[in-house]
Amino acid sequence: MMNEWYEGTELENKIPSFKTTDIKCIADFHYYIGYNSYYDQVSFLEVSFLLELDNRKFILKMKFNDVTTLDLLGFGNSSNQITGFRINSLKDKGFELPKNYLVEDYENNIIKFYCASFEVLSLVQI
Repeated sequence: MMNEWYEGTELENKIPSFKTTDIKCIADFHYYIGYNSYYDQVSFLEVSFLLELDNRKFILKMKFNDVTTLDLLGFGNSSNQITGFRINSLKDKGFELPKNYLVEDYENNIIKFYCASFEVLSLVQI
């Protein structure tokens, strides 16, 4: 069985009942060019997601490293709703860096991109 992307992260530790359907929208979006650990210039994307579950709200901040093929569709509304968020590992499909993961909203196609790696930066209850 394939592990979910959030297993073993701060997210799973703080919210054991978390499901990707708890992600409701994108609250903040920061794209920039920087340097990876090999001093290569690559693109980074930091995204803050609004989570809602059990009458509680959280901001989940994630960083995606070495982002390629970033697609935004219908982005920029007051609420950039996410209805089908997933991160698919492509490592076993023969893809190489930077396409280790496909990140997408598979329901509304509001966001879709590939990245080499990602990390959960913070999870804060609001």
